[in-house]
Amino acid sequence: MSKKQPNRLAQLIDHQAFAGSALPQTLADNMRLYIETTNEVKELLVDCLPEEILNTCWVVGFTSEQLILSVGSMTAANHIRYLQSSYLQVLTEQSITFRQLKQIRVVVASKSADNYSSKQSSTSSAVLSKTQKANENQALSQNIKRTISQAAEHVTTDEKLKKALLRLINS
Repeated sequence: MSKKQPNRLAQLIDHQAFAGSALPQTLADNMRLYIETTNEVKELLVDCLPEEILNTCWVVGFTSEQLILSVGSMTAANHIRYLQSSYLQVLTEQSITFRQLKQIRVVVASKSADNYSSKQSSTSSAVLSKTQKANENQALSQNIKRTISQAAEHVTTDEKLKKALLRLINS
């Protein structure tokens, strides 16, 4: 059974899904789960964790027995590791979701928009930052090219616009 192509007036999301731009279902489900558990963790630990840690804290992995949190700094990670047993107790006692939780793991996100250490400038971090930005721009450029290509092929009916979009991604 093949997918029926959406008409030209359909929502952009329908065209993107038809063009293969939609997230795979398992990834979308994991994302939803991580967002929900992040919100629940933040609600339960709002009185325990300092606000600056809470703001950069995200659930990046979750099973019934293990919770993996991502934070913005090594200091935040050490803080959570040091008080892990207290946080574990709060989560297991106050939430059905975390009832069987036995371990909290913490990872430090490589770069975050509000990461305080990024404000310190040193030669090596400046070089590393430029390299990372170049890679991010390149990846973003590839994603944009793919999206434009799919839009040109599946969404656009105007031939001149289609040719202009294809020229844009090939330049």
